[in-house]
Amino acid sequence: MITKDELYFVLALASILFILGLLLSFLARSSLGETSLEHQLEKALPGVQCAQCGYPGCSAYAKALASGETTCNKCTPGGPDTIKELADILGIDPPADESEDMLFAPRKTAFIHQSLCTGCHRCARKCPVDAIAGDIKQPHYVLTEECIACGDCLKSCPEECIELINVDLKLKNFNWNIKSIRITGGSK
Repeated sequence: MITKDELYFVLALASILFILGLLLSFLARSSLGETSLEHQLEKALPGVQCAQCGYPGCSAYAKALASGETTCNKCTPGGPDTIKELADILGIDPPADESEDMLFAPRKTAFIHQSLCTGCHRCARKCPVDAIAGDIKQPHYVLTEECIACGDCLKSCPEECIELINVDLKLKNFNWNIKSIRITGGSK
């Protein structure tokens, strides 16, 4: 049987915890509205931490963008949609669209020379998108559809058996995510 004192204690503790939960919920919701520019920029980035932008990760790139040290067109994995979103957050016009030049440029991917690979698995641990497969102490291979060609695997490979190669420009490798563009200018 529960005594009155025990019941009062449980009810008081439950009330205190309920009020504390409401207070924490209120504080969390009020802090959501106050997002910094740096946080908004980092949230718009893909978060693969590939360092293709020249910064050690997405948060460092977002910090550089917020302070005005760099331009918003450095994120290769994000592509044109990310560039546009970053420019919108910064309140600027996106830099000149370089995607037209990249349309027929061959896509790069990592390639592991199987005869040199010892299966140390360091490359697979460093890959931000899990594009490297293989068992430990067995030669590894790259899933070319997943690879973003960030080069992290090259830096981590002690055997130096990985290189970035161009993917053959074939129908199945073509970038079908083409955005329509408006052609302006000319005489009326």
